[in-house]
Amino acid sequence: MITGIDLSEKNGEVRWNAFGFGDMQFAFIKATEAIDSIDREFKKNIQKAKELGIIVGAYHWLHPRLHVGQQAELFIKTVKDFKGLLPPVVCLETHRANLDEMEKNVKTYLDIVEQSVSVKPIIYTSDNYWKTYLAKAEWGCDYFLWLDKPGSIWPQQLWPWAGWTFWQHSYQAKLPGIPTNLGLNWFNGSKAELRQMVIQ
Repeated sequence: MITGIDLSEKNGEVRWNAFGFGDMQFAFIKATEAIDSIDREFKKNIQKAKELGIIVGAYHWLHPRLHVGQQAELFIKTVKDFKGLLPPVVCLETHRANLDEMEKNVKTYLDIVEQSVSVKPIIYTSDNYWKTYLAKAEWGCDYFLWLDKPGSIWPQQLWPWAGWTFWQHSYQAKLPGIPTNLGLNWFNGSKAELRQMVIQ
């Protein structure tokens, strides 16, 4: 397994040259949220990560009650070029729709992004969120899982996935050059396998 981080504007202005990259092999950068929020640090963060040779991807924080087509459009227009990036990520946490709309809205968002980028997105979620709001969504296993589960104990299986691809195991990591605590993640594979996920 290899280690990566996730960042947003909440982490402040990152001094990318300040921390070592020996074990830090990838980064997920927040691009957008809801229908009109573009992360102020996205453009700078993703450019710096690329310059330093870090494998990088972009994520959107989905609000399932809001128009998912507009959210997908905002995300796609903000990232612009997905070539050379990891598959796009949809973050499913905190925000929700009613249960009658939840599965339909999430799946619609995923389909729009997949049709635009020509690759299946990654789903970021916690076991509690998925079990509460998407417990019947058997199609989840068609997508890579990025599991939100802080702790040092290997996570239990989350249906319908056989296992996780990424695991966010800490929210409280500290690195030089990053003003606030950040997310720390494992990739369940080798660096060569991670590179195979990069969009060509």
